[in-house]
Amino acid sequence: MKSRYLGGYALITEQRTIDLPEGEVDLRFEGVAGGIIPQSAIVTGLPDDIIEKNRDAALLSPWALLNGYLGQGVTIRRTSGATGETETFDATIRTDASGGVVIQTADGFEALQCTGLNEAIVYPAIPGGLSAKPTLSVKSRVKAATRATVTLSYLATGFDWQANYVADISDDGSNLNLFSWLTLANGDETSFVQAQTQTVAGQPNKGRDTIARASGGSVNLACWPDGTSSDIIAQYVQRREALGAVPPPPAPAPMMMSMAADSITVTARKMMAEQEDLGDLKLYRIPVPVTVAAQSQKQIAFLEKSAIPFLQIYESTIRATNALPARPMAIVLRFQNRKRDGLGVPLPAGQLVAFRDVDGIRMWLGEGSIDDKAVDEKVEVAIGASEQVRAALEQLAQVDDGKKHARDMRLTLTNASQSAAQVEIKLLRSDSERFRKTSHKLTRKDGTDIWKVTVPPSSERVLTYRVERRK
Repeated sequence: MKSRYLGGYALITEQRTIDLPEGEVDLRFEGVAGGIIPQSAIVTGLPDDIIEKNRDAALLSPWALLNGYLGQGVTIRRTSGATGETETFDATIRTDASGGVVIQTADGFEALQCTGLNEAIVYPAIPGGLSAKPTLSVKSRVKAATRATVTLSYLATGFDWQANYVADISDDGSNLNLFSWLTLANGDETSFVQAQTQTVAGQPNKGRDTIARASGGSVNLACWPDGTSSDIIAQYVQRREALGAVPPPPAPAPMMMSMAADSITVTARKMMAEQEDLGDLKLYRIPVPVTVAAQSQKQIAFLEKSAIPFLQIYESTIRATNALPARPMAIVLRFQNRKRDGLGVPLPAGQLVAFRDVDGIRMWLGEGSIDDKAVDEKVEVAIGASEQVRAALEQLAQVDDGKKHARDMRLTLTNASQSAAQVEIKLLRSDSERFRKTSHKLTRKDGTDIWKVTVPPSSERVLTYRVERRK
């Protein structure tokens, strides 16, 4: 999952016990998710009716601060190029944050942060109407003073979750141990501390919501090569010349890029998420409160099964009449999601990573993805391609007698490994084409012809066939 582009959503519920005075009151729920869908918010527990509900869009940010002080006085703190000491002076902001911030001082006008010196704006206070946290406000009319437990529920974008599986293959390659993490991702600016958390596997129907996040825009700074934006540098050089030394002017302050690294918190394997039914969906309940921090991921163990029998298959899908050079075949792990095989639980879609011990060292074999699988369904995971097991198709002859068109083909499978390879080739053909003169029996499944064969170590197997199409 890409934490900055999460495609899921969350249903968030919180309770607060408050004392309500008589009359018209404003309740402010500070710290809601920044991606809150305001129209989905439901507030229950108030003794009387709700008059109105508002999503406070003015969040505290550099953009909002600067625009809030447009035309007003601030303090500029700057490092002196001559002495290296910090000096402060009064200034007035003359342009907004949209492009090239200009300030006015006692010496005239200049563009902000264009001198190459460290400087910052110091604001005397926070402008009215700005909130440090995303906030939902509710206005209600209370008939009599009372204490109430108020519940707020809402949908919010910027969240997602997925399953991550780890398969450890046994030494003899006949079974595997399967362990799974439930990975929660919070791309929001709000942290949720010690939250009772559940995830839902499936696709509940949900319409598309357009959410205007209330973080404000960015402050755009622009500098010009002439005019007052370079006056301070010129004055610095002039002062140094008067002292008989002309060192190069101070280098511009380096550009900074702030990156909030994705943190991944991993819980102990003893704490396992509990599976429950939710109508036709599956719900996984985390048994203890967890903290889902802002811009982070958290992993909770939710499945651990051992000694699951499986087969390693080499697969390829080939157009029956299209010649192709030798190419690697896909490595596929195949097992049954059934109780008698040591599994038999709903498997949410997610990524799987396969490992195997080699001389006591745990080696990575590859990774692939699992679709949502119900109990008793077959599970197939392609974890990579094998350079040892390859397939090549060549045309031997072409026949055209006026009534029908035919091609004689030869499919060659090679196995350069030291173990036998179970191979399945899916041969695609059109409805007007027919296989004739096949050297080995083909099976048919889901409208596709399949050649299943075991290729011994360091050997090859050959299938020849004719494809006929009547004109």
